[in-house]
Formats: sequence, structure tokens, C-alpha cells
Amino acid sequence: MTRRERLTLFLLLCSICLWSQRRPQPVEIPSYPCLHTDRGQDSLRFPGSHERFDSLYRRLDTLLVEGRGNVNILHIGGSHVQSGDFSHRMRTHFATFTSHPGNRGMLFPFTALKTNAPQNYAMWHEGAWSGARCVKPDAALPLGLSGACVETSDTLARIFLSMNSLSEWRTDTLRILGEGSQDTVVPMLLCGSDTLSPLPSDGYAGFRFALLPETDTCALFFPGLHDENVSFRLRGIMPEGRLSGITYTASGINGASVPSWLKCELFTDELSLVKPDLVVFGIGINDANVLPQRFNPEQFKSNYRRLIERIRMVNPACCFIFITNNDCWFNVRGRRRQFNTNTPRVQQAMTELAREYDGAVFDAFALMGGLRSSNAWVKAGLQRADHIHFTRQGYELWGDLLYNAVVNDFLLATQTPEEP
Repeated sequence: MTRRERLTLFLLLCSICLWSQRRPQPVEIPSYPCLHTDRGQDSLRFPGSHERFDSLYRRLDTLLVEGRGNVNILHIGGSHVQSGDFSHRMRTHFATFTSHPGNRGMLFPFTALKTNAPQNYAMWHEGAWSGARCVKPDAALPLGLSGACVETSDTLARIFLSMNSLSEWRTDTLRILGEGSQDTVVPMLLCGSDTLSPLPSDGYAGFRFALLPETDTCALFFPGLHDENVSFRLRGIMPEGRLSGITYTASGINGASVPSWLKCELFTDELSLVKPDLVVFGIGINDANVLPQRFNPEQFKSNYRRLIERIRMVNPACCFIFITNNDCWFNVRGRRRQFNTNTPRVQQAMTELAREYDGAVFDAFALMGGLRSSNAWVKAGLQRADHIHFTRQGYELWGDLLYNAVVNDFLLATQTPEEP
């Protein structure tokens, strides 16, 4: 062996060792009798091809080894996502995937909508605000990626954001998704004693502000408001940084079904700001919250296809994970409750969609134990008494399980020949 060949072999072995040391590891899962993992239910299932995920994993591998590039994940759904515990558990795990996290992902001032807000960031408001959500039959305001919008004509209106609650993510820019009813209504940002104007347009929607270093709290205000016929509409705030990493964006609205997201006319435009490489679908439990004779699996899949095509307009190479519905109750005429027998039909429909789009299935229904299994999850303190939503402990468990499923599949797909 020549000296050059020995050097090449040495460098190759060094890179393999370095890569092995940096490989992410699954997190430890507590033991629960109600959790069914004996037949691999905690793994991703691929009814079709794995090729799309192979391409995604190559990008993750480059990010992991060389620190180059970005991987963007979108988690979209209903109340399971709006609560924030499930998606934030995933976000914090992926933040440790590389040496530094990507961007934080979109924020929304849910308190201005008078609804529950995630507890993993601090955002509050002053003044009078009205709002709209994609679950309403006729949304009076334009909706986008967040599925919601708030509007104000109040000269005293403010939106406050604690930058300390975002300290895990390096943020130097805030992007405001929204617009004034007139061009003269331009938002301003108050950081400490400094008032900031928007940066010049970079070709995307909304307004961008360059943050000052060591900013604790920012306040968004609207000096162009002067009467009730002039307003500003806000659909979300995106903290942005310039480092490579994994960005995990969550879009969740209580009660949202697939048709709810199809009503968001600005969805594709604002999705281009995220350009997801992977979309985690958690939509289905509200679609199936009907009597069995009223649930149409073919219409359910058709609605999903329309949403998927909108996403593929932004990134044709996007990968998809379908989270099946959890075992749950639904109300019969508002009085009697029974277990929802549509849940296995959603499980089958998502399997068929995953085969069609070369996606993955994360089978929450099987992990729980199938029909009527929510009784055991409620007893274990993981699911609420309504047999639909989960406790914080339960949502965090789902985040651990899904993260492990992705990481284990990544490790299996990218293992070197020297590894077992």
C-alpha cells in the first residue's frame, strides 16, 4: 500500500469514526402497560417505496456530518398540534440532532383569539382584536399557513413576544406574516427603548425586522391605524436565523379537518417560506368524528390529495408521515358516547395514501392497542377523560415515540457496512 493510499484510508476511517460519534440516538421511553410495541408498532411503516426518505436522509446526513444545509419539517393538524406539547417535544429533540438548532418555527398570538396557546413560548396582546380560524364555515379574514388570523383597528393594540422564551434558538430576524388594509398601515417593532422599522422587502410576503442583540421582549405596534375602517391583519410571526439546522414548524387549529386547511387561500404562498422537506400529518380525528355511515374514506383521501398537491407545488420532493387517529370517543347526538369505529378506517385510508405517495405511516392506533384501548390510556394518566385529547405527559410520550421512529429509520437507512 502506497503512502497516498494509507493516508486516504486513514482519513476515511477518521470520517467514519466522527460520523459514528455524531449519530443521533433514540430517547428512552418509559414502560407503560398500555403501550403496544411488541410487534414493531413504534416504527415507521412504508407501504410503498422508501426512496423519498432515502433522499431526505442523505440531506440529514450531510447536515449531521458537514454542518451544511437545512432540513425543514412541518407538523400540521388539529388540537393535538395547537396544544404544542407533541410538536415541541419533537422540536427540542431535533434541536439536539446537530451541533446547533435551526429556526424555531412559526408562532401565533392565540391569546388574541381567546383560545388555548402553547406553553413553550410567551406571547400576549393588548387592545381590541377580532379573529378567524379555518374551522369556521365562512372565514371573514384571509387565512394562510397558521390556519388563523387576528385583526385590529385599535390604535393601542400591541402584540408582545418574549425573546427569552426562544433562547434555545438563535434568532436575528422576525418575519411578520400579515398586511394592513391600506398601504399606510406598516407595523413597527419596539425592542427596549428602540423603535425598529421593517427591512427592505426580500421578495417574500409580510415584513421583516432585524433584532437588536440582547433583546428581552419585543412589542409589535401599528402607527398607521387611525379609525375603525383601517386595520392590520396578522397571521403569524416567524423567528429566523442564519445558521444551518433543522426547523420544526407546527400549524394546529382546534377542530381542524382536512377541508379546514383547504380553505386557507394563502396556505401555499406562506408555505413557500417554510418549503418543507418533511410534512407530518396529524389530521383526521375531526374528519372521522361522525357516524360510521357518514364517513367516506374515498372523500377523505381525495381531500388529502388536494392538500398534498398544494404542498408538492412548493416542494415536489417533500416526504410525508401520516399519523393515524388515536383511539377515541365521539358523541352521539351530544349525549351518548361510544368508541369511534371510523378510526381503523382512517388507519386503512392513510396506509393507502402512504402507498400512493411513497410516504410513511406512524400507527398511533396500533400503538395504543386498537379499538377501546383509550380506557387504559386514561387510567395510566396519559389521556384525558374525554378519550380524545392527551395529558401533557401523553403528548410528550407521542413526541418521544415519533422521534424515535424517525431516528431509528434514519440510522437503519444510513448505517455503514462496518456497522451490524
